[in-house]
Amino acid sequence: MINWKVRFANKNFWLQAIPAFLLLIQVMLNVFGVNFDFGDIGNKLLAVVNAVFAFLAILGVVNDPTTDGLNDSKRAMSYDEPWKDEPPEIDG
Repeated sequence: MINWKVRFANKNFWLQAIPAFLLLIQVMLNVFGVNFDFGDIGNKLLAVVNAVFAFLAILGVVNDPTTDGLNDSKRAMSYDEPWKDEPPEIDG
């Protein structure tokens, strides 16, 4: 399960999701023959913007959007392996 409510409330989630979405749209448009030509300088600027967008999207891989900021919570820092949400054992 993913806590989408918490993720959507985190500004870092949007900082990573929007550029990734825009890159996806640009690539999909390119597949259908829609190319953007802004001249030599404009195309170089577009390449820089795409690189920044790719970097922000990569940050999404390492960021936990369920915590405030870019750091992991103290609880997450104490894990030696990924947390498994298992039902409690019942003595019986």
